[in-house]
Amino acid sequence: RTPYPSSLHYLYNIFQFASGYVATSAALPNMARQLLSLLIILQIIIATITLLRSLSAVDAFAPFVARNIRLSANLSNKMALSSSAATNTQQQLMGNTSFASFLESTIPAYLAETGQSKATKRMNNVIIGNEAGDADSIISALTLGYVTSYDTNSPPDNTFQVPIVSIPRAEMELRRDAALLLDMVGINVQKLLYIDDDIVTKQLLPSSSGSSDVLDSTITLVDHNRLRPMFSHLNSIVTEIVDHHKDESHHEQVAADSGKRIIAFENGHATVASTCTLVAERLFQSMAESDSSRKIDGALGLSLLGVILLDSINMNPAAKKGTPRDEEAIQQLLKRTDWSSCADTVPSLMDDATLEKIFPNGRCNIPDRKALFDALIGAKSDPKFWLEMSAMNCLRIDYKTFIVNDESSIGLSSVIITMDDLLAKDRFIDSMKAFIASEDVNLFGVLGVTFVDDKPKRELLLAGNDVNVLDSFAQFLLEHPDAADLDIAERKDCKENTQDGLKMRVFRQGNPKGSRKQIAPLLLQHASAVTL
Repeated sequence: RTPYPSSLHYLYNIFQFASGYVATSAALPNMARQLLSLLIILQIIIATITLLRSLSAVDAFAPFVARNIRLSANLSNKMALSSSAATNTQQQLMGNTSFASFLESTIPAYLAETGQSKATKRMNNVIIGNEAGDADSIISALTLGYVTSYDTNSPPDNTFQVPIVSIPRAEMELRRDAALLLDMVGINVQKLLYIDDDIVTKQLLPSSSGSSDVLDSTITLVDHNRLRPMFSHLNSIVTEIVDHHKDESHHEQVAADSGKRIIAFENGHATVASTCTLVAERLFQSMAESDSSRKIDGALGLSLLGVILLDSINMNPAAKKGTPRDEEAIQQLLKRTDWSSCADTVPSLMDDATLEKIFPNGRCNIPDRKALFDALIGAKSDPKFWLEMSAMNCLRIDYKTFIVNDESSIGLSSVIITMDDLLAKDRFIDSMKAFIASEDVNLFGVLGVTFVDDKPKRELLLAGNDVNVLDSFAQFLLEHPDAADLDIAERKDCKENTQDGLKMRVFRQGNPKGSRKQIAPLLLQHASAVTL
């Protein structure tokens, strides 16, 4: 699409004409010969200048072409892409590739291409969140993959960043906040990689170390710091941790002084409300080291901002979750994001009225953080959604297993519904017994939170088949000094609740900050002193 070919053709025609002129010039008058000679020389000069300018244009155009077609050209020629070339291409692409394109085009093209080669060694870094797969786990994995690839200050290490969604594909519809946020920024969730996709289970994170067709992989953990039990055979390939939960002291090969073990948790508390804050901080650092004036991709900025607002409850002081680091990340994202770069997306999960509240001054301008938070928390905690959801889905929508030792574990589900409404669900006890059996845990808990006048109200249910074990944990939460900060009080109306051999105890929690981040370490502490 440059004038380069036509310029050559033009020169060719001139020289053909010149050749004919030489052959016939003897028959022309002297004056005519001189005029034609001058005309030919002038045309040759003009054509030469045009050609040189064309070549210059091609030279300027070539890097753009190389950056944007290298993957697809190799794919169409069915040639294997070496891991070194893949990394260089990925880093080059980031300068011109949006967050959405990185997820929907670059990664699928790379994986499809490398899948054709059986002989070429391929190194991939799989970025994965925790098994609960909440918005923070999903978005932090996706954004960290992009930010790491975008960081031109990092030396190429022959590794391609591959973020995956840490839940089965069918469960994404239950993550309404994450789905809404990704829809807002124009990302099709169906084009993402999920933990149960074939390429993940057979190549990236094979179910056994003996898989015959394994892509060479490393693993980055986000929003947790211990690989889930189903992947225990892959413990040795964990090379990075970015998290804000209490360090469970696993994966010792990832040393704290290496800069690869980032765990924002000190003195019993998280120092950031969201893993996305840690990703944002890495992004800001990368920009400071390269071009501090560069704007942040709109889809990337809005994705990070939305989750930080969610996890910090929009920095509501009553929630006691947000930290100064979260607020600084929020302010930087609001100020440094190019909002116009995602202004043309057409969300399918959000009505125009809500979108106008979020962007009161137009899609190209800074969003209203409260309106954005309200839309996301509304999608996540919609009472109608939770009341209509089955008991089983309530228990599995935000669930994590915590390992005590090789023989025992604790399971904790988080729900956004009152305990009364949860207990009233059809076949709740049967569903809970089935869920406990399927997860094979020794103690099971449900952490409930609802919002009254924008203030969180928390409850806790503990269940198990061993009455003595359950009573021991209840006594620990009610009486032990280490648990005093939770301000636990047992609900007398539920104190003696045993059904079909399953014992339950239900508590009210006075401290609204006591989320799973605080309760899980306490339960694990007591579990280490008893026999489950």
